[in-house]
Amino acid sequence: MGGKVRAKMIDGALCIATSELCEVFNVHRNTIAQWERNGMPKKARGWYSLKDTIKWVTDNRGVKKNPDDEEGMTLSQQKLKYEAQLKEQQAEAATLKNAISKGEYIKREDVVSELQRFFISLRRSMGGFSRKIAMEISPYLEPEQVRLIEQNIADTTNAALLQLSVRGVYDAKKD
Repeated sequence: MGGKVRAKMIDGALCIATSELCEVFNVHRNTIAQWERNGMPKKARGWYSLKDTIKWVTDNRGVKKNPDDEEGMTLSQQKLKYEAQLKEQQAEAATLKNAISKGEYIKREDVVSELQRFFISLRRSMGGFSRKIAMEISPYLEPEQVRLIEQNIADTTNAALLQLSVRGVYDAKKD
């Protein structure tokens, strides 16, 4: 029987040649080279411990029971997972960058400044609201009733503005 030696003992381990390994796992030589780059052990150039190789392939190329659990993932599955997360974050960053360049986002300081001006104007407008209503209803009611209505409107307005300034939400009190 001529030809190349396909198995031999190296450091007490049964080793097989690359061509045999390709046949055992039914893969191409390029796959073996890729597995080597991913950390598959070898005993010598072109020689692989059968036991160590089977264990590595089982641990790193096999389907795990729980690929959602990081501990249950192979190194290549973990790498793929984190590369996918990186791509997702890069896409989000690019989307945000595009939106900013299109003027769809405003600087926080600009928004805060604009809202402060708006709420100062709202407070001034609402502050005179109770007085204006009192002036409108004064010909029809007693002066004491007008003052009571004006005070109730002013109190309710101030409570609403206070709630908006503290929590950002107004909860009308139910009678």
